[in-house]
Amino acid sequence: MPAVSVIIVSYKVKHYIEQCLNSVLRSVPDAQILVVDNDSCDGSVEFLRERFPQAEVIANNYNAGFGKANNIALAKATGKYVLFLNPDTVVAERTVPGCIEYMESHPETGAVGVRMQYGNGRFAVESRRSLPTPSVSFWHMIGMGRLFPKSKVFARYHLTYLDNSQMCPIDVASGAYMFIRKEALDKTGGFDEAFFMYGEDIDLSYRILLEGYQNCYLPLPIVHYKGESTNKTSYRYAKVFYDAMLIFFNKHFHRYSRMFALLVKGAVGVKKMSTYVLQNIWAHRHKLADNTENCLFVGNKEAFGDVSRLISGSEFLRNPLFVEGQGSIEKTLVDGIPDDVTAFVFDTSVFSYDDIMDWMYARASEGKRYTMGLYSFQTGKLITEDEVL
Repeated sequence: MPAVSVIIVSYKVKHYIEQCLNSVLRSVPDAQILVVDNDSCDGSVEFLRERFPQAEVIANNYNAGFGKANNIALAKATGKYVLFLNPDTVVAERTVPGCIEYMESHPETGAVGVRMQYGNGRFAVESRRSLPTPSVSFWHMIGMGRLFPKSKVFARYHLTYLDNSQMCPIDVASGAYMFIRKEALDKTGGFDEAFFMYGEDIDLSYRILLEGYQNCYLPLPIVHYKGESTNKTSYRYAKVFYDAMLIFFNKHFHRYSRMFALLVKGAVGVKKMSTYVLQNIWAHRHKLADNTENCLFVGNKEAFGDVSRLISGSEFLRNPLFVEGQGSIEKTLVDGIPDDVTAFVFDTSVFSYDDIMDWMYARASEGKRYTMGLYSFQTGKLITEDEVL
């Protein structure tokens, strides 16, 4: 029996999922890998089967949604633990072993979430969440948590008043990386398929708590690319997300559901009006802005020619410079970073994902935001949050 069954739902992201799976195999080489393709129609199934013969790729002939697709794979999972993982993630080498080690010594823990960071190294607040009770939801929906991130009352939804470098109990683990004891899933069942997108992880986390388990946040890193680029200011996102919250409230807090429905309608209405204004402002600024970035390739000298060729086709990266990788990134860049460099391309054959993520996270914590690109000699691809080159 494998220690971990890794379940990934794929939809038209074959190069991101290739990078994701390569990182998973570094972290846990003997994992059972189950990929469910939601009718991508772009050759993803054949692409993945050819490159990852050890994975079972399940091809749906329609888009089954997140929850149902995960449940299809869950029925085939044989691991002691199950990792539900988004395809647009990169997993550090120490992350899965760290989750296993913690779960082995804490049998009371049902689910674990980890330190998610965006492509620029910034901490993703979705890494830790409280249950969206009526009061927690209210303060979150009217934006008080953003205004007062250190308040234990207003910022309880994302727990932003806690140190994100420290382990802590949480109510909700993110569906982007949700590490769960299989024994707990046998009791709760998988995702509720009434949720098509958003809210499934909240519902499952809550059901795990109801079974008497605890959920925990561990400061072990992954990159979640699209977590930041998902347009959370849009009216469509607001409506889909809050509709999912209505399903959750009707299921678990039905006595408050009528009050919550009125609040949701008001919040969505406000979001619709504010989105129109904000998107027009953003479009105008985006049109005027220069979004290209000077980049530094840190890695193997023999790969610089290939990386330069790839960057020549980029919409955002330009003027590649080169520094030969020597041991750690910190050691390699000991002489400093050129002032005009705003993006880094790291050679994953030279540096570990552990080193890359920790370095990016440390820079973001200092207030420095760099774009991150990952170059793989194995695949010949250079991937950023916005491009596959």
